[in-house]
Amino acid sequence: MTTKVLFIILDGCRPDALQQANTPYLDSLWQGGAYSWSAQSVMPSVTLPCHTSMFRGISPAKHRIGADNVFNPDAAAFPSIIDQAALANKHTAMFYSWEQLRDLSAPGSLKVSYCRNADYGLDNDTPIARMAADYLITERPDFCVLYLGDIDIAGHLYGWMSPGYMEAIETNDQAVGLVLKALEQAGLRDEYTIVFQADHGGHDTDHGTDLPEDMTIPWAINGAGVKPGYALQNPVSLLDTAPTIAHLLGIECPADWEGQPVWEAFQSA
Repeated sequence: MTTKVLFIILDGCRPDALQQANTPYLDSLWQGGAYSWSAQSVMPSVTLPCHTSMFRGISPAKHRIGADNVFNPDAAAFPSIIDQAALANKHTAMFYSWEQLRDLSAPGSLKVSYCRNADYGLDNDTPIARMAADYLITERPDFCVLYLGDIDIAGHLYGWMSPGYMEAIETNDQAVGLVLKALEQAGLRDEYTIVFQADHGGHDTDHGTDLPEDMTIPWAINGAGVKPGYALQNPVSLLDTAPTIAHLLGIECPADWEGQPVWEAFQSA
């Protein structure tokens, strides 16, 4: 199968919080697709190492980015899903609110890269989502990444599972809703398979440990050929995300990637 992909990342979103929050738009995605509430992150369960593993398909032991969230140039030896898509002449775009994510792909692999670095305590993600929605309907990229960081910020400010944290999840849901409604109104929703997940969870006002609260993440996929309303039975790792997106885009996985497509999610598997 080959489809366009919208990849939504909810930084720091715990699956138990997502299940408790009022999130009609995200609910529509997992309820109409295949999902796991027990997918696993990597150690250290910190944003840049997690995202590097997610996009480059390798464990932190290989990319050597640690809990300090500082990019290691050695990671560039391992191509990311964005790089692979660009090599296959796919139109790629990324909208994000944490500028350190600029190193998830090689220079030139993104046709459009838009970042407005987040300010603590503000709604940073709604404007980012609105920009992504506008681009999706005007340019129709093959692979679009939408990173939303406010849930993680709220966890650090107020504590994971706190009222402020839950409010951030609900605000992010409305931001996702802006994108979904834009695609629907433009008649483009069926062109896209949507993958959404977190990079890590959190506890108290921090994360980075191997505690289940930090390591367990939601993972869901929704689109043509995906089993609807299906709870995945087999283990899912964020290392499986890049291979799954590669399968959707119809491109090859590098031999170095450690994960595999989540075959169980697909009706034809």
